[in-house]
Amino acid sequence: MKKSIFLFLVLLVCFLIPLHSEEIVTTSDGRKIVLYDDHTWKEYSESKSIDIKSFKNELRRNVKASEGEINVACEMLNDGWAYTMPQPKSAKAAWGVSDRRTTWWNGYWYNKSTKQYSDTTPIKSKSGLYLGDNQNSSGTWRNGGSPAKPDVYMYLLSESGGPNY
Repeated sequence: MKKSIFLFLVLLVCFLIPLHSEEIVTTSDGRKIVLYDDHTWKEYSESKSIDIKSFKNELRRNVKASEGEINVACEMLNDGWAYTMPQPKSAKAAWGVSDRRTTWWNGYWYNKSTKQYSDTTPIKSKSGLYLGDNQNSSGTWRNGGSPAKPDVYMYLLSESGGPNY
C-alpha cells in the first residue's frame, strides 16, 4: 500500500513540474547550440545583444509599457515568440462580460523558430532563451465568461484583439 502511494506521488510530481530541459553543446565547427527536450535546437549566443530599435517597430502600437517591459518583449520577439489573443466564439461573448454561458477560443503563445506552443508567458532560462510550457491550446475553446485581461507582453507581441488597453 505504501509503495503504491509513493509511486502515485512520484508520478504526480513528474506530471506537475513543467519541463524546460535544455543543453548547450558545441558543434565540431565551434558553434554553440541549445538542444531542447523535444529535439529542436537554436543557435546560442553568449552575448545577447539585439537591435532593440528594429524590434520595437515590430511590437504592437499604443500599448503603455515601461522601457524594461519593451526590452523583454524585444528579447522574446528575437527568440521567435508571438501571442494570439483569445477570441470570442459565441455572439454573447465580449471582453469584460462575465456571463458564464459564453465561449472563447483560447489565446496561446507560439514560437516561430522552434515551432513550440505555450499556454503561459515564456520565461527566460539560464541560457538566456525564453522557454514556454510546451502546452498547445491553439484551436481549443473554453466556457466561462471573458478571459482575464492579457498582460503587457501579450499585448506587445500580438497583432490584434484584447480589451482596450
